[in-house]
Amino acid sequence: MPEPSDASEAKPVFIKGGIIVNHDFSVKADVLIQNGVVRAVGNLNPPDDAEVIDASDRFVLPGGVDLDCHIGESCMDDPVADTYASASKSAVLGGTTTIIPTVESAHLTSLLDTFDHFCSSTDGQMACDYGACLRVPCYSAQVKEQMELLVKEKGIGMFSFRLDYPQDSSDPESSDGLNDEALRQILRLCRQLGVLPVVPALAPNLLVKQLTDLIRYKHPNIGPELHDFNQPERAEADTIRRACLHAFHAGLVCPLLISRIHSASALNCFIEERRKSRGLLFGQTTISAIGAALSNSDLFPEVTEGPAFTKSRDWHIAAGYVCEPPLRPDVDLSERLLVGLTSNDSLTVSSGHRAISTAARAALGLNRSANIPKGVASIGCRLAVLWHCGVENNGGLDPCSFVRAVSTDPARLANLYPRKGRIAVGSDADIVIWSNPGAYEECKLDKFIPNDVPNIFAGLRIGSLPEVVMLRGHIVVRDGKICPGACACGKLLTVKPFSQLTFSRVPALEQSIAIDLKPITREPYTGKVAGSLPSADADQPKETHYHRKEYYDNVPKVALPPGQRRIHTSVKTVQPPGGSSNVFFSDE
Repeated sequence: MPEPSDASEAKPVFIKGGIIVNHDFSVKADVLIQNGVVRAVGNLNPPDDAEVIDASDRFVLPGGVDLDCHIGESCMDDPVADTYASASKSAVLGGTTTIIPTVESAHLTSLLDTFDHFCSSTDGQMACDYGACLRVPCYSAQVKEQMELLVKEKGIGMFSFRLDYPQDSSDPESSDGLNDEALRQILRLCRQLGVLPVVPALAPNLLVKQLTDLIRYKHPNIGPELHDFNQPERAEADTIRRACLHAFHAGLVCPLLISRIHSASALNCFIEERRKSRGLLFGQTTISAIGAALSNSDLFPEVTEGPAFTKSRDWHIAAGYVCEPPLRPDVDLSERLLVGLTSNDSLTVSSGHRAISTAARAALGLNRSANIPKGVASIGCRLAVLWHCGVENNGGLDPCSFVRAVSTDPARLANLYPRKGRIAVGSDADIVIWSNPGAYEECKLDKFIPNDVPNIFAGLRIGSLPEVVMLRGHIVVRDGKICPGACACGKLLTVKPFSQLTFSRVPALEQSIAIDLKPITREPYTGKVAGSLPSADADQPKETHYHRKEYYDNVPKVALPPGQRRIHTSVKTVQPPGGSSNVFFSDE
C-alpha cells in the first residue's frame, strides 16, 4: 500500500521529555524512532537529522487497538454513513492506530470471496493499520476448509459467531447464527487452529423476532423503544452462558472472547463464567455502554434518570440510540464496567462502531420501528471518552490501566503484541501524545462523528485529546488535525495463531481435566439387568421333571422312564358323555 514516504528514507523522529505509559509501568523518558519502529527508550540525545517533538510533561501512549467495529461500503442491507477512508481517519484522529473490523459474510457465500472483496475494497483507503474478523453465519465442511485456509494462508486470527436457534433444522438459511451442534464443532476447530472465537452477547434472532411480533401485535405504533423490550437482558446472559458451556464444559477447552457486554445481567454472568473457566474467558464492552449513560447524566443533571435513550419524546434522538444490544441509561453499570477495567486481562473496551445517519434511520424505520438500522458512531471517540470518564473524573483508572484496556490487551488478544500495544524497543512506532487537560476547551467530539449521525456523547465536555498521533513512525495527526496524505498509510496486518495470552494456559488446563476424568477401577457387575435377554453361553437353570409334567400326561406310564413314572398319576382318554362301561366278568 502507498505510504507518505519510503520507510528506509524517513527521517528519524525524537520524542523528548514525555511520560512513557505502558500497561505495566510509566516513566519519563525520550523515544527514538527510525524506519517505523522504536529504536531506543531512555535518557537520549537526538540525532542531528531527527525531527524533534517536545512532549514535556505530557503522556506518551501506545496507539489504540480496536477489535470491534463495523465499517464498509453503504448499501440497502448495510446503510453505513462512512467509508473505509473516513472511518479510519476518525480512528487515527481519536488515537486508534489499529482496527480489526468485523466483516460480514452472507449465507452460502464463500469466506474466501468475502475476505478477498474486503482486501480489494480497503486497498489504499485506510488511514490506520487493520486486520479482519470474519463473521461465520453457518458451519459446514466447506466452511471448515475455508477457515483453515484463512488462518494458514491469509493470517486471520479471529472469527465472530452469533448464536441462534434455527427456525427450520432442515434449512440452513432459516437462522442467521449457530445452533448448539454447529457451535461445538466450530469451537473445536478454533482450538485446533489456534484462533480466537468471538461471541457477541446478543439475544438470538429467533427470540427477537418472536418478541417483536408479539409487541407490535399489541402496540402497532410503538416507536424506537421497541428495541428495549425485544432484546431482554436475560437473553444476553443466556448467550454468554450457552457459549461458555460449550467452550469449557463439554469435553473441550477453547479460549473465548465475549463482546458487547452492555447490561448488568451480562456483566454478572461474565464474571461468574470467567471464574469457572480459569481465566480463559475474556470480555469486551464498548465505550457506548460506559459513556452514553454518563453523558446523559451530565446533559440532564436535574433529572435523576434522564431521558431514557430510546424512550426520548424526540424521535430522531430516540432512534439515534438504537443499537445491538441496547444501551441502558444505567450510571451504576457504567461505574461497574470502569471497575472491571482495572482487573488484569479481564475486560477491554472497543468502539462497537457502526455509523448510521438519521436520514437512513427514518427512511427504513420511521413507520416500522423494527426496521431501524442499529448502530452508533464511536470509532474516534473511544480513547477520549474513556480518558474523560475513567482517568480525569475519578473513574478509577490510572494511565496504565487505560493503556491496558484500549491498547495492550486488545493487541494481546489479536496476537499483535508487542508489535502493537506497547512502546518498547522493536515495537511499531504507533504512538499517541496526549494533550494536557484544558487544551481543548469543552470539545463535544463532533469532529469524530460523520455528518447527520447522532452524537450519543453530546453531554460530555472533553478537556484533553490526542495531540500528535504516529503510525509506524509517520505523523498522521498533528495539533489535533489530520495531516495531508495520511489517508493512505494503513497496512493490512497478518497474525500468527496461538496467542500467548489466550492459548498458553490451554494445554495445562486440558491436562488437568484429563486427570480429573481418570476412570475408577471397579469389580465387574454380575447381578441381574432388567429387560435384558440372557446370553447364549449363560448358565441355564437345571430343568427337572416336575416342571414338565404336562408333557407326559397322555403317555402310558409303562412308556415312561423309571424315574418319571411316579409323577404319572393319570392318563387322558377320549370317552362319550357319562363315560363308558365294559363287562369284564362273567357268571359262567
